[in-house]
Amino acid sequence: MKAIQTRYNGFSFRSRVEARWAVALDSLGVVYEYEKEGYNLGAAGFYLPDFWLPQVSMWAEVKAEPLNGNEVAKAKALARGTGSPVLMLVGQPANKPYTAWEWAEWLGDLGDPVAFREVEYCLTMHNDYPRIEGRFYSPVGDDDPGRFADTARAVAAARSARFEFGQTPTIERGRVRR
Repeated sequence: MKAIQTRYNGFSFRSRVEARWAVALDSLGVVYEYEKEGYNLGAAGFYLPDFWLPQVSMWAEVKAEPLNGNEVAKAKALARGTGSPVLMLVGQPANKPYTAWEWAEWLGDLGDPVAFREVEYCLTMHNDYPRIEGRFYSPVGDDDPGRFADTARAVAAARSARFEFGQTPTIERGRVRR
C-alpha cells in the first residue's frame, strides 16, 4: 500500500503520519526542518532523514511500523556519520518515550567497547529541558512513565488534525485550529 502524501505548514509530507508528527512538534514548540539533507552512507546506502531537530541536535525518522533491519542500519550509519542521535518516531504520536540510536565511543560498564546505545527520550518541553540540557528528557526507570501534559496536548492536536479535504490545521501551542 502507498502512503498518502499530505500538505501541512508549507511542506508536502510523504505520509499522513509524518504530517501528524509535524503537528505534534509544532504544538510542542519544537523547531524542525523537514528532509533537510540527504546522505550517502556508503555500504548502508542513501538516506534522507525525515526531520532535523536543531534545538536538540537530533535527527527524527518517522515510520508507521517498526523499522526493519535495513532502516536500522541506515539510522545507525547516520548517527555515527553525523555524531547526532536518530530518534525513532514509530506510529502515531503518543505520550510515551521513544528510542534513539546514539553513537557512543566509550567503554561500557563491563569495560567492553560500545559503539551504539539505545536511549529513550520523551518529546516534552517540560521545565524547558531541551533548551537547558540540549536534549529531550530521558526517563530514569520503571517508576518514571515519561508522560507529560504538554506532550498529551501535542498528541491530541496531532490526532485531531484533519487533512482530508485540503484543510490545513493551524497550531496554537497545544491546540489545533481548523
